[in-house]
Amino acid sequence: MGLLSKLLGDEGSKQLGKLVKNVASEAEKAARQAGVDLDQVISGVQSGARPQTQSRPQQAAPAQHEPGPSGFSWGEEMPAEENQYNFAGPYTAYFEMIFREDFPGYRVDRGQGSHPRTTVYTLWQGVSKALVVEVMTQDSEAKKLRQDCAKAGIPYVRFYHDHDGWWNTRAYVVSRIRAALR
Repeated sequence: MGLLSKLLGDEGSKQLGKLVKNVASEAEKAARQAGVDLDQVISGVQSGARPQTQSRPQQAAPAQHEPGPSGFSWGEEMPAEENQYNFAGPYTAYFEMIFREDFPGYRVDRGQGSHPRTTVYTLWQGVSKALVVEVMTQDSEAKKLRQDCAKAGIPYVRFYHDHDGWWNTRAYVVSRIRAALR
């Protein structure tokens, strides 16, 4: 908890720890209700084994799905995966590297957002805007760019570059951008 204690203070760090434990407990409960054998998953991860797919009877989907935190790119401990915070450079260089390496078929323009600590990237496919990516501070409440993109029918994705506990892992960033480009 060293980094988070420094950023949030001891009390904030403790509260975040409690939140993470509650979320993990709810995720465990949901996995068990879905019939996932967590002990088998954990032992497979520890041994480095690949998960085996088994044919199980399909369960009916719940009538209403309540979205929860993804857990894909957040948490108290920095993930081992490449992320914005273990990247050797500023967040802008991190995102630009992802655009260059994972989306080479798009031309990328970089601009300043409405807030001084906001960067806007536009991915172009030919002469058409394919996606607008806004990387902003968590302190900004700006919604205009998102609304303008929605009115124009242009896909939009937002990331925060300074939200405590959100690591912006490469897989997370790439998957959100790919989903928005579809």
